[in-house]
Amino acid sequence: MKNAIARSVAAVVLTAAAFAPSAATAHASFEDHAVTVQYGLDLGLGAGFQALQTFVVSVGDAVEIPKISLNSAGTSSWSVDIFDSGMSFSYTGSIDFMNFGSPEFIGFRVFDAANVLEPIASASISNTSYVSGQNGNLIEGFEPSLHFSHDENSLWLNLNESMYHHVAMPGMGDPFRDQIRIAVAFEHEVSPPPVPEPQTWALLLGGLGLTAFAARRSARRC
Repeated sequence: MKNAIARSVAAVVLTAAAFAPSAATAHASFEDHAVTVQYGLDLGLGAGFQALQTFVVSVGDAVEIPKISLNSAGTSSWSVDIFDSGMSFSYTGSIDFMNFGSPEFIGFRVFDAANVLEPIASASISNTSYVSGQNGNLIEGFEPSLHFSHDENSLWLNLNESMYHHVAMPGMGDPFRDQIRIAVAFEHEVSPPPVPEPQTWALLLGGLGLTAFAARRSARRC
């Protein structure tokens, strides 16, 4: 009888342990984690990237940065929305945006300053197909192969040839091209906990019942 009880207890413990959530040391999603967004430039003179504005945001359901003003009047601005596996940059300024002829690099860097995310395995611009008459198309002049790059920890968007015009002009932007969207994949995706099979639940419940029965018999003998 004691051996049977011991086996039942062991089965209960092992089954519970198999479906208990395991602790993770790194996260394969931006969701609920801090991300650093910087706007800055590289003049190409050897000093490297110089941040002009830095924002540390906690990724959630709302737009993380509703407005990044690029001028003192706030009339040239971008918003940044980050979600579990990507992000979008939208031009929200009230004046036209024109960066043609700007420094070697002027734009955004997004990175994991806290070093809690899994390394970035791949990243790509996801809104490369033009949709007529709808906002959200890739901003004019931004070429993914030339102006977007990433490493294991950072994403880089170079806006040095990007433009947006509220009124369509030949060769000078398009009012429907106002966004850059990025899809990101991390090296190790987080797998959901396994769903127990019916026979596993039966074993678990049976073990619990046998353990309770043995405890009651033991209590009556005392």
